[in-house]
Amino acid sequence: MGKVYKVFKTVVRTLLIVIVGILLVYNAYILIARTLFKNGMPEAFGFACATVVSGSMRDEIDVGDFIITKSQKEYAVGDVITFYDDESGAYITHRIILVSGDTYATKGDANDSADDFSVPKSAVVGKVVAVWKGFGKVVSFLQSPLGLVCVLGGGAVVWILADIGTEVFRKKNE
Repeated sequence: MGKVYKVFKTVVRTLLIVIVGILLVYNAYILIARTLFKNGMPEAFGFACATVVSGSMRDEIDVGDFIITKSQKEYAVGDVITFYDDESGAYITHRIILVSGDTYATKGDANDSADDFSVPKSAVVGKVVAVWKGFGKVVSFLQSPLGLVCVLGGGAVVWILADIGTEVFRKKNE
């Protein structure tokens, strides 16, 4: 039975290291891409992700949702895309309502009228391929300094509890 607890402790430690490692690498990648390379929405393998901060696409996409986009060769009417708007300096996620050559007319589902500008194909980050309801709030927290401290502190607590549990079980069975 002691072997079971040693295996358990090893598995818990490995999972903690992997989870904390992934979070740290992800946060470092985002930080470097945004600060050094001025890329507000970094991509990996054609995928990018963001937390939604406006309600212009309600009810399909709400504030606090987490979206994943995938770059495409072509976009069509009805696709929900994320693009960079030079004028506002922000990333916007809206639906394509008209394709005209290499530009798109877009509109937020919750907006009364279409956007008053055309979106060049070069400004498009990608098509929204997944929406995780409410998960953007979790991601935003995990990217904050407090979130990182909580993850590291929680990992340390679980690590210590696994050690204490294994030691208590070992002493009990001696």
